[in-house]
Amino acid sequence: MNYTSEIFLSKDDGLLIPEIGSWGENKYQIIYDYNVLFSTGMKKIWHNRIYIDLYSGSGKARIRNTNKILNSSALLALKVPDQYDKYIFCDIDENNINSLQKRVNNEFPSSNVSYIIGDCNKKIDDILNEIPTYSTNNNVLTFCLIDPFSLEIEFETIKKLGENRLVDLLILLAFGMDGKRNINLYIKENNNRIDNFLGLPDWRERWIIEEKNGTNLVTFLANEFTNKMKSLNYSRYTINNYISIRSDEKNLPLYHLMFFSKHPTGYKFWEKVRKRNIEPELEF
Repeated sequence: MNYTSEIFLSKDDGLLIPEIGSWGENKYQIIYDYNVLFSTGMKKIWHNRIYIDLYSGSGKARIRNTNKILNSSALLALKVPDQYDKYIFCDIDENNINSLQKRVNNEFPSSNVSYIIGDCNKKIDDILNEIPTYSTNNNVLTFCLIDPFSLEIEFETIKKLGENRLVDLLILLAFGMDGKRNINLYIKENNNRIDNFLGLPDWRERWIIEEKNGTNLVTFLANEFTNKMKSLNYSRYTINNYISIRSDEKNLPLYHLMFFSKHPTGYKFWEKVRKRNIEPELEF
């Protein structure tokens, strides 16, 4: 897919612009690619195509140590050729939401957009209430982007999203950065970060065994997480169906973009995106 300055690059408009690493450019390209395929490909089949961004940010981001400003995930989702029927943006930072809302009002005043301020794990019921009710005459398909800075998304949140709905999920998981960096902290019994992320309080026992057997932490977390996703009927997923987001400095994987769908068409779209955006991948 071709990227133009109008779609991808942006300018300082005086509103809040958080800084991100240079790897963010690759990530936004991948997210935009999938949004284009999903929103256009499903247009004639579904009455309501819903886009949810649980960590929406302010709509723009600046590459750290540069003057380069990018449209981030929320605005890119609005810039697709065939807009979604409804957008739901959530962010814990009120300043992000306020800046995003002003940008959307300026650029996309006729779009159907809802804004929710707060931790998505605590606001998930409010988010779900914004999704139109499914009926035989009003079918609903949702694409949800989950793009946190750490392993802060809780499995219970994902479960509520996908348990009884048709929701495709693109999840950025900080296995290589947050997981490895903080494992000594997370493994303590009084820390529930990974307990909540996996929805499994007993993961420590299995990790100790797997570590002794030579399994690395990234592989362990990926296996545990994907097994949990299968319990929500995301059973077609295979562990190598991901894209690594790597640091520019050492080319080490910082994050993994993992896609989940309950229908083979979603994986057909995702495979097209993967072929365009990855070099041959190493396994976890």
